[in-house]
Amino acid sequence: MHRCFTYFAAASAVCVGPAARSADWYTGAVVPAERDAWIVAVDASTTLSSQGSQFAGATVTAAPQDSLLVSGPRVRLDGLIGSYRAEGGNGRNALGEQAEIAAMAGYAWVMPEAVLSGFVGLNVRRNELSQFDGSLPTDSVRVGLKTALDYYARPTAFTMLHATGTYSTAFGAYYGRVRAGVASVAGGFLGPEFAVLGDAYYRQWRAGIHLSGMQLGAVQLGLSAGYLHDHARKGGAYTTLDLRTGF
Repeated sequence: MHRCFTYFAAASAVCVGPAARSADWYTGAVVPAERDAWIVAVDASTTLSSQGSQFAGATVTAAPQDSLLVSGPRVRLDGLIGSYRAEGGNGRNALGEQAEIAAMAGYAWVMPEAVLSGFVGLNVRRNELSQFDGSLPTDSVRVGLKTALDYYARPTAFTMLHATGTYSTAFGAYYGRVRAGVASVAGGFLGPEFAVLGDAYYRQWRAGIHLSGMQLGAVQLGLSAGYLHDHARKGGAYTTLDLRTGF
């Protein structure tokens, strides 16, 4: 399980230059401006919170026939590790750990100002708690069917919208994240984000602000922070680092 709404506006008049030159951060889509003809994209993300939860994940997306700039079939590999505080069987907080790997195939529709990708495949997911809880599944490892959708759009030259989501039948695991942004004076895009994630063991949602699409050499960088709430330890703060590169 991956691996959140206050709106900030940037002064568009001063952002025209940076917006035209900035790269966009998203997962599994294609940068409309100054695009690299990648055949493989690597996306990684790490989230830390004041609640004692931490998650790290990576996604590799490949175009087996052409580049990621062209509509066509896609292959996707996901990996995830994480730990969190959850409710144990005695009502006290327990330490939970999870890990997942997934392999999926799908298709991407590349449009002039947007990209829509869909995937389906299999995943193996492990969940463990440090304390026994009879209300939770007795098996700690399951194989399931996993699906994923990703949509990235540039409605205008100075705005972006990104939505991504996954669902697996293994422990009913789900993840969703939506971000919108306007061109920032710092480069990239600044705006609100919202995310939800959970499974049979743990549930959390996040609302915050992201600054994404900043270019650092061959790597695209994104940062976000805000408020989160989980079912065990309630409210807290989180911060997320996103990285993207390709070849």
